[in-house]
Amino acid sequence: MRFEFRTGAWLGGILTLMILSGCGGGDAFTDCDGAGLCVARVEVSRYSGTLPLSPRSGFWTSAQGPRPVTVELGPQLITNPQWPNPSIKSVTISAARSESEIAIRLKWRDATRDLGQGGTHPYPDQAALLFPLDRSQDLPPITMGAEGEMVNIWIWKASRDPALALPPGGAPASAAPGQAVEDLNAEGFSTLTRQAHQDVLGRGVRTEDGWEVVYKRALDNDDALDARFSGSTPMAVAIWDGGNRETNGQKGISGWIFLKFI
Repeated sequence: MRFEFRTGAWLGGILTLMILSGCGGGDAFTDCDGAGLCVARVEVSRYSGTLPLSPRSGFWTSAQGPRPVTVELGPQLITNPQWPNPSIKSVTISAARSESEIAIRLKWRDATRDLGQGGTHPYPDQAALLFPLDRSQDLPPITMGAEGEMVNIWIWKASRDPALALPPGGAPASAAPGQAVEDLNAEGFSTLTRQAHQDVLGRGVRTEDGWEVVYKRALDNDDALDARFSGSTPMAVAIWDGGNRETNGQKGISGWIFLKFI
């Protein structure tokens, strides 16, 4: 299954989401799929056993593996500094679940490998997933949520990935294997907070023309700040190209994507 759409359609969809996210009722986690609030749908099939953390695992590319969906990324025009022309224009998403875990794989083209090591390359390549927390509310603003509308954000940075980031002298990076992803929360712009307890694992690999990253977490836990995956859920994606000096609000963003449990 493959979804592609024009930038005009993407921007119109984002504006519609901004209008509709704050009004109405019902379960937005369900309504997202049928009410035109989500710009794409990714099927999350169920598999047995442990889901692979490695982006290079044949699980992700086999005929029996998760179906990839390509989603367009558009400009960030909601807050200053606006970013009308992000480098990364699309991302391919695959997702899977087991009885206890969910794993999501992103793949995108990026001409440069940016680890954010200072000098002429101060900004790392990054990719984030965003999930709404409260399923009794409508969808929060796509950017960073809003006051009273908290979101859970999983962000991978090339600078944190032990397999990629080597500081001067070549010593191993400080992050433990699999902990290249930070588990965060936000309730609007400039409210990003790192959770005391980090529950998300992640790993990235550099390909010939870009990046592949896998995020993995338990479907559920007792942390009130974490998204829960008891069923289908909306998700948004943001990607930063460090080589294009992208950081903070300067990024490419998707509309809401529906992770459909099947």
